[in-house]
Amino acid sequence: MKKIKFYLLLSLISTSLFSQKIEGNKISEVYEVRGADAKQVFSKLNYAIALIYQDADDIIKFKDDESKRMVIKALALVPVLDAYKLMNPNNSDLTDYIDYSHNYTLIIEARDEKYRIQMIYEDGKYSDSQFTEYKLPFSAKMDFKNDELEKIMDKARIEMDQEFYDMTSKKKKEIYILSQPKVVRKYQQTLKDYSTLFFQSIYKKVLDDIKNEDW
Repeated sequence: MKKIKFYLLLSLISTSLFSQKIEGNKISEVYEVRGADAKQVFSKLNYAIALIYQDADDIIKFKDDESKRMVIKALALVPVLDAYKLMNPNNSDLTDYIDYSHNYTLIIEARDEKYRIQMIYEDGKYSDSQFTEYKLPFSAKMDFKNDELEKIMDKARIEMDQEFYDMTSKKKKEIYILSQPKVVRKYQQTLKDYSTLFFQSIYKKVLDDIKNEDW
């Protein structure tokens, strides 16, 4: 797996043909490439992917020139707000965000004058300096419902009832529990932003390739 980390300070490019479609851990979007048939669109996508990834051959797991489809598997580092830092704001050993690793699958399909790109996230994991692995306590979703947030808060209550937190003040425990919806909402928006910036970076390179054709 290759680590691809995008910084969310890049400016957005309004380029999508249709609005995003989100379903759980899946996000997809359709982009327009006027005047190009499916073969040309697919060629430009291959060019864009080769520019974005350092070792495109390693991450492209399937590519079919006949059906104009490709499947990419790679890894993203997604910053997640640390609820323990919110509970202990003066603890300098804790950071505001933790980068969780998310394996993802990218499915790209080209047609005449357009293409569709879909990203499917796997659940996040984090390893500390001692190589101990921790799983993100909620799924890699972008459309959490209120009842799901309630369940996540219930899980946090159970966690705070453990003997390990006996010396933790009631106020800090409450901060941790009540922070869960904030952490989750921030997280699901970060997943959306990550995909959006990634999708648009590909599309920008597709358009740049078109502009360079007349050199």
